Amino acid sequence: MNSKIQDGDGISQSARILLRRVFRILRGCRLTDAQLRVLATEAVDEIAQIPDSLPSRVTARQGLMCCDVVLRWRRDCSFLDSTGLPAQLSMEQSSPSFVELVGTAAPGADPKLLLATMEELGVVRIAENRKIELISDSVVACSGQEGTSIASECVLEHICGFLGSVEFNVFDKPSRAKGRFERACYASVPRDLVPIIQQLVSTRGQDFVDVIDEWLARRAIRTENNQESLLLGAGAYIFVRENIA
Repeated sequence: MNSKIQDGDGISQSARILLRRVFRILRGCRLTDAQLRVLATEAVDEIAQIPDSLPSRVTARQGLMCCDVVLRWRRDCSFLDSTGLPAQLSMEQSSPSFVELVGTAAPGADPKLLLATMEELGVVRIAENRKIELISDSVVACSGQEGTSIASECVLEHICGFLGSVEFNVFDKPSRAKGRFERACYASVPRDLVPIIQQLVSTRGQDFVDVIDEWLARRAIRTENNQESLLLGAGAYIFVRENIA
């Protein structure tokens, strides 16, 4: 495994934040320093044999632009087919085109570079008719082109965001009533019910995320305006925990 960490690397910075939040949360759950060190060593030893994922050039900012494109593609009737699903798009030969979609959803972005990014993430593919086809509703849920594992900064950013909410709830909320991401539920159920809840959360969760995404898009600001800003988001998740012997 590659042990070199460069300070300027976005993935390395996100990984530092992720690990710091994980261990701070575990420490808040009353694990001792000695226990944490043992657990960390055991975890590294357990995953040492996992092959390295393919390096990804996709930055968190590029991932966000891809999210904007996917949302517009799914929700704007100009880019839907007669059945109400995202239409297959030519690059620019006919209207509506992928170039028009990018111009609407991510003004200023290079359509060819963004297409390459979305292909790398596994969000789109080139169909047999040479048109561009949307194959995933979510950028974060993609595992890479043709299912190949990739090291994506936007995935780390997403996990860091979720853990940040948990960390806030454990350490920083001013009162019992002012936490973040407190609406969650769990139950032990038969394994064959997992696909059913996956479909339920996929449908209703995507609708919820789309509403939040549109709300955020209307209020997004450019960081170069010298206005103080932070990254804000929400998500819908399925938690599946295997039985531990």
